[in-house]
Amino acid sequence: MTLESMILLFLIGILVGFINIISAGGSLLSLPALIFFGIPSTMANGTNRIAIIIQNLTAMIEFYKKDLINWKLSIKLAVPAVIGSIVGAQYAIALSDEVFNRILAIVMIVVLILMFVKPHNMLKSERTSLTKGREVVLIVIFLLIGFYGGFIQAGVGFLIIATFSIFLSKMPLVEMHSVKTVVIAIYLICSLVVFISHDQIHWGYALILALGGGVGGWIGSKFAINIPEVWLKWTMIIVISFMAIRLFIW
Repeated sequence: MTLESMILLFLIGILVGFINIISAGGSLLSLPALIFFGIPSTMANGTNRIAIIIQNLTAMIEFYKKDLINWKLSIKLAVPAVIGSIVGAQYAIALSDEVFNRILAIVMIVVLILMFVKPHNMLKSERTSLTKGREVVLIVIFLLIGFYGGFIQAGVGFLIIATFSIFLSKMPLVEMHSVKTVVIAIYLICSLVVFISHDQIHWGYALILALGGGVGGWIGSKFAINIPEVWLKWTMIIVISFMAIRLFIW
């Protein structure tokens, strides 16, 4: 790992942390970036999780301090997510780099489109109560979300918020984010164990990316209000589309 690559990865971490604070989808940049650094796809997939876990644990602590966490709902949804994530991580490790890269390229474009089109806004429910039927549906959905998170992770926060927007649209946004943060932190730690057990973490890259993400998150929290959303959208569209095309022919 050269000094130039360390500096570049740190800068990417800053960008990713910044994006995750003022929007979402930072992993759509960091995961392919790690692959472009020459790390095998499975190792890049595992390495990328370290920074995300740190970000979510930090956010979870802040939510906890402000007594904003719905622990009952969080744990109830984290259980199926953990099961799904362990299976998803095992599946990701079993894939060849070529197959994984092409799947990631397709997922990147699909998630990017969904993030900006936001079709769930047209499907919002006016009900706020979590009935038994809705609870069962949510558990199944979070089993699938956990599988996706264990497999790739990129854009999973958007999927969780979209799910809440459809089934519990009157839930306060801050509660949605608190539940999302707890669920992601728990299942990511569990799926990380799978990658660690298969020696699929590059700890040097993980540390640098995490440090950059911390700086980027701090910058985002300070200056997010001054950044026009349309600039961020077009920047992400251009950069992620380029990365997806490059991954597909990698």
